[in-house]
Amino acid sequence: MKRIYATLFVVFAFFARAEAQPYDVTFIVDMNEVTDAFTTPEVNGNFNGWCGGCAPMEDGNGDNIWEITIPLDAGTYEFKFAADTWTIQESLTVGDPCTITVDIFTNRIFTVAEDMVMDTVCWASCSSCEEVVPSHDVLFKVDMSQVTESYTTPEVNGTFNGWCGGCAPMSDDDGDDIWELTITLPEGTYEYKFAYDSWAGDEALTEGDPCTVTAEGFTNRFLDVTGPITMDPVCWASCDECESLPNSIEDAGNAALNVWPVPASEQLFLMLDGNANATVQIVSINGAIMYAGVVTPNLNTIDIASIPAGAYIVSVISNEGNATSRGIIIE
Repeated sequence: MKRIYATLFVVFAFFARAEAQPYDVTFIVDMNEVTDAFTTPEVNGNFNGWCGGCAPMEDGNGDNIWEITIPLDAGTYEFKFAADTWTIQESLTVGDPCTITVDIFTNRIFTVAEDMVMDTVCWASCSSCEEVVPSHDVLFKVDMSQVTESYTTPEVNGTFNGWCGGCAPMSDDDGDDIWELTITLPEGTYEYKFAYDSWAGDEALTEGDPCTVTAEGFTNRFLDVTGPITMDPVCWASCDECESLPNSIEDAGNAALNVWPVPASEQLFLMLDGNANATVQIVSINGAIMYAGVVTPNLNTIDIASIPAGAYIVSVISNEGNATSRGIIIE
């Protein structure tokens, strides 16, 4: 009988030791949405006396998701994430499903019954963080050299800044009248347009142009951000670069065609060399024909009072089929 008792004691002792063996519990917290400065997150709970710094976590792959595995006996525990020996800590919400509140303290709660790897949770949340959308620098450029209205500072207004007017001013550091601004934007699609002086003036874009989109009567520029973008400079109110315009009659003149004054306002004078009549058109930088007529050799006067201010191309085609063009500004 004594031998039987001894055997039973050994068996019970073996099972008691087996049942007391701790389980590995892996804690995981996503710190990507934490705005406070920190160095090392930690796990503090009633299993380690809320020690502060005695259970530092690690981020082996640099994705800002931190982990630690702690052996714990079976049971129910409270804990929370902190960092740098309680320098910062989670502020958990009373009633959230992963928490328990006793007196004024709201902590995380969990039960250990086996080895476990916890789901990744966002700092101060019972859920995972929302997907972080990558952001990229976008360099906007607009050529204002053919804008005849008076202005001080161009700006970029769009869906990414609430069409704010004046909150995204551009700069022209080298004085070449090409204004620039870099804005960091999350990946995605956006609408925008150039304006100046808090919407004192803005582009009149043409519906159907390749860089635009039209919705509910509004035509704006369209942008798809998938990586860093450095835009080519575009002419104000155009999808294309500005055409080179002359600054004087000497710049505009050649053996076939002279156009003056530049800029012009009420009348435009055109001197055509040769012996035959020619067809003349005044075309906007967007391709709209603002004037069409026939000119004769020598001096011609064209009434341009009804043509809106802006940059235009004067195109002349002779009866012999020879074509020439000159840029003008009407103000």
